[in-house]
Amino acid sequence: MIIPIQWFFNKRINIKILTSCALSLTLIVTPAVLASYAPGDQKPVPPERRSDGGTTRGCSGGGMPLTVLASVNYVGRTISRHPTFAWFVPNDSASKPIKFTIYEWVPGAKPKQVRQMSLQSSPGIMKLSPFSNSELGLQQEKQYLWQVVINCDPDNPSGDLVSEANIEVVAMPVAVQSKLNKAVNSVEKANIYAEAGLWYNALDEALKLAQASKLGEVGSTLLKDLAVSEAPKTTSQLSPKERDARAKQIETLKQIANTAR
Repeated sequence: MIIPIQWFFNKRINIKILTSCALSLTLIVTPAVLASYAPGDQKPVPPERRSDGGTTRGCSGGGMPLTVLASVNYVGRTISRHPTFAWFVPNDSASKPIKFTIYEWVPGAKPKQVRQMSLQSSPGIMKLSPFSNSELGLQQEKQYLWQVVINCDPDNPSGDLVSEANIEVVAMPVAVQSKLNKAVNSVEKANIYAEAGLWYNALDEALKLAQASKLGEVGSTLLKDLAVSEAPKTTSQLSPKERDARAKQIETLKQIANTAR
């Protein structure tokens, strides 16, 4: 039987289309797994500022705990005066009141409250940009504490869920700005920020790629990197309680990375 030449022509076109689609898919998917957070020389949180917050499970007493998506052992960095904050809310059935607060660390004095907001919880990943572009926001070279509190029972404040982390605003590195000038999308920007140790900027860009209440592929990869960076360089100076807290923090971050993708 003679097979028409047109058949070969169409088959070659179909193969080219499939090859082109596969290549395009590779180009789309590959960058999503490249983000690698390198914390660099980030500062450890001073012992007097450390907290056991975030170890309490959901309001129902089960599942993963309320968890800020940031280092709790080191001072996370951002180049933005108007950063975006994100945290994981346990999958409880009912929405609960949340109090979000930012404090400025003042040497030799009590922390100064600079912003407080009330909102309602929703399961999964929540994010918040508490400052408008018209506001001064956070200031460079200052360190802040940000805290998320879920009020499970108005009549029992001692049962509140608490998670918190430290953050500081740093100047934009010249090398980072040069790379950002060439970046064309949030995937590239997330990678640039992550490699520079600018956690909050990297996660912000990653979450722009994710569905609501999810981390997305890039965000999940970043969170796994954060879990690795939370491991202490040495455990000899940590008490058994502190070692246990770090181990739980690392495990929780890994679980969130896998379940909230």
